Amino acid sequence: MIQRLLNDYGVPFVSGGTHSHNTAGWVNVHCPFCAGTPNYHLGIREDGSGANCWRCGPHPVILSLAKVMRVPEREVRERLRDLKGLRIRPSVTAKEPRVALKAFKYPQPSFPLKESARNYLAKRGYDPDELVEKWGLLQTGPVSLLDKISYAHRIIIPIRWGDGVVSFQARDITGQSDVKYLACPKQREKVHHKHIVYGKPEHTEVKIVVEGPPDVWRLGEFAIATMGIKFTMEQVLNMSKLADRFFVLFDAERQAQKQARALASKLRVLGKRAEIIKLASGDPGEMKQDEANYLVHQLTGR
Repeated sequence: MIQRLLNDYGVPFVSGGTHSHNTAGWVNVHCPFCAGTPNYHLGIREDGSGANCWRCGPHPVILSLAKVMRVPEREVRERLRDLKGLRIRPSVTAKEPRVALKAFKYPQPSFPLKESARNYLAKRGYDPDELVEKWGLLQTGPVSLLDKISYAHRIIIPIRWGDGVVSFQARDITGQSDVKYLACPKQREKVHHKHIVYGKPEHTEVKIVVEGPPDVWRLGEFAIATMGIKFTMEQVLNMSKLADRFFVLFDAERQAQKQARALASKLRVLGKRAEIIKLASGDPGEMKQDEANYLVHQLTGR
């Protein structure tokens, strides 16, 4: 229940014991109550019965959720009541909805890239015009909302699958938000973004699997992103249709490498060739373009 709620509001979390601060039965988010480096210190029981931070102690569940979701406590209570109602009707939740519960749309207003977004991308070594042409990037301003969620000061990253756009992610460009990426509300996604991968979904002999859209922008048409180090079996099955050989190129930090090994293992079970490539530091999106081009040539022969 709590995982679905956090997904709907684009709140990053860890679960299933995949993080050092997380244990079974709990979902961990960045704590909004204490100072210091965000590292999923606040645990919330999956049934919503308690919340506790590893650093600053216990907190009320409703208040904790309201702060990380950035909505009033009243809205949290209403959403929890709705979700509890769905949980007692198995036929409703047995399968993921095949169509969006609400019409897909971007946060409003959204518009072509302006100076603030262009400067953000240029400082990171990207060509804004090329990204707009290849990936259809948009931007939001100081006020931009969708389903009462603020998407202010973000680059809108359309996610394509099949014949069109099915979802989006929104990247903060201020450097001041605790949440770098906000997802499209789940009820508006034509296809859930964690069931597919970001990139060009055409089949090629080789695919390079990375974490996020900026990594794909840097490496180009052979790259696909799982949109975070956590991946789902739906993503594995869908990416397995896109190539026969895979290179998994996640960040160098320990947890990312653990996930990279797990992903490579699942691809091998499906009969694919999968190898792990590890950078000395950082991630592919931080590479210089000529270095990224050389790496792609070495891996793909193109």
